[in-house]
Amino acid sequence: MLPGVCWFNWTVAENEEIEIRRAPKVLPWMFTGSALGVLIAVVIFAIAPDNADVPQNFFGLLMIALGSLGLGLGVLVAIIFDLVSSRRAKRAIANRVTE
Repeated sequence: MLPGVCWFNWTVAENEEIEIRRAPKVLPWMFTGSALGVLIAVVIFAIAPDNADVPQNFFGLLMIALGSLGLGLGVLVAIIFDLVSSRRAKRAIANRVTE
C-alpha cells in the first residue's frame, strides 16, 4: 500500500431516516397452509364412510378445494403478520454511502 493513497473512493451523503422491521416471507406461509389443507382433506377422506353416491374423484376434488383454501388462509396470516410487524417498526438514522 502506498502512503496517502485511498483504495476506497467513498463519499458520505446526508443522514437519512430508515425503518427497520422484520417482514414475514409469504411463500412458506402459502406452502404451510396448502399442506395443512391437503392433510385435512386426507383425514376427512379417511374417516368418511364409503358411499355409492360419492364420485370417484371426490378425494382429488377435496384435496384441491381444501389445499387452495389453506393456501389462501396462509397468505392471509402472512399479511396479518406483515401489518403487525409494520406497526412495531423502529426508526433509525443512517448514512448513505455511495461509490
